Amino acid sequence: MGRIEHFDNNSHILNFVPTMDSKGEKFIKEATITIKIIRQTKTMKLKLFAITLILIWFALGSNAQSNRRTLRGRGTVIEDSIGAIARRYAFSLDSLNKALDEKAKNDTDNLENPYFFPLFAAKTFYHFPVQVELGSVQPAASALQRGIAQALMQVYTLRPDLVQYNLAYYKDQFKHLPNSKPSALSLEKDKPTVLPQVSKQQQAQWNDFAPIHLDIHRPNFWNFKGAMSLQFMQYLVSDNWYKGGENHNSFLTSAIFEANYDDKQKLTFTNKLEMNLGFQTSQSDSLHKYKTNADLLRLTNKLGLQAFKHWYYTAMLQTWSQFYPGYHANDKRVFSDFASPIETVFSIGMDYKYKNSKMEISATLSPIAADYKYVSRLDLSERYGVEKNKHSRLDLGSTVTINVKWTPSDWLQWTTRFYAFTSYSKVVAEWENTLSLRANKYLSTKIFLFPRFDDGVKRKANTNQSFFQVNEYLSVGVDWAF
Repeated sequence: MGRIEHFDNNSHILNFVPTMDSKGEKFIKEATITIKIIRQTKTMKLKLFAITLILIWFALGSNAQSNRRTLRGRGTVIEDSIGAIARRYAFSLDSLNKALDEKAKNDTDNLENPYFFPLFAAKTFYHFPVQVELGSVQPAASALQRGIAQALMQVYTLRPDLVQYNLAYYKDQFKHLPNSKPSALSLEKDKPTVLPQVSKQQQAQWNDFAPIHLDIHRPNFWNFKGAMSLQFMQYLVSDNWYKGGENHNSFLTSAIFEANYDDKQKLTFTNKLEMNLGFQTSQSDSLHKYKTNADLLRLTNKLGLQAFKHWYYTAMLQTWSQFYPGYHANDKRVFSDFASPIETVFSIGMDYKYKNSKMEISATLSPIAADYKYVSRLDLSERYGVEKNKHSRLDLGSTVTINVKWTPSDWLQWTTRFYAFTSYSKVVAEWENTLSLRANKYLSTKIFLFPRFDDGVKRKANTNQSFFQVNEYLSVGVDWAF
């Protein structure tokens, strides 16, 4: 027979020290299997079933205790078995309650979270979903906020007719809205939250609001810009000027147009068209009323795929020629013309890009390049490194192209381009420099310096003519940009 050990106040179950026989052990095994099945369940119905079953065991235990005096031999096993089962039930329920309490403490994803308010309140247009979708929220929105923003944006875009209110009209009444960073809420039982009172007049106005219509456009990744200028210079001296000289007039027009694509992720596609054309007159030149002093037509196309940060895999195509025939003073021969020559360079390499408020840098290094030169006038072929009686020439080599624009102030700007190509048997290098001094938005003075090296051209016989060439001018004129 078992004896009473102690009374447990938490479970309210008499605990016994049992004395087991074979039948009692079999009974306990069957009961243990039933208990394990019940322990695996967490629903309220099964909890009630378990409690009811415990009460039944209590009743059986009390009945067994009352009959113990008359049935001492038979009641021992039953009484001790009930005590063991009751203790196991009590331990199981206590463990289950502790687990549920711990889960309730750590569970924050429930409807008590105030950030769910926009989903269940009257359909209102909030600003934060648009800010989250456009990525303008600082700092980055949480996963919960992004989910709420996406749900609201679905309503705004697909069913705008369901949106009844616009929060912009009630910013004074509703100041405490979800921010980009959640803040802790402090609720006091003796100070319940009181919503702002809305007058009947305001409630009547809600029904008069026009429906909200949202126009969502895909971002335009293309950027178009351009700049044009007209520069001129006049030099006038009298016939008896003590130092001598001659009268001449000159002007220069230039235009730059750009169409650039940038998806703000990896792909860039830049297109730049440059045009310069200038003329001058000279009294000493009896054969030409005017001749060119600047002539350039150049198109640059560059496709880039971002590799990492400022570096891009790049394929670039550069093509240039001129507009008008070029002459020397008092010489009828044409020294250059449109498509005489025309040069195209295709290169593959890496491009480094850097840009801030004052400086833009683009440096392209191309270990693989192909230079194709075409001369329309056969008599000029040798002058530009093409074999006699041939129109074209193809060279393979490497190129370097560097473009820099530095604007240290509103009145000063320096633009430079460095280009070099080598076929490992000849070298062509150009360095264009333009310094602009602005008097105001439209008036400016420009200094242009263009040194050039080309050891592939034909030099005059029996001369030590240098491979270095220089072009320079200073002008004052009008600028216009868009």
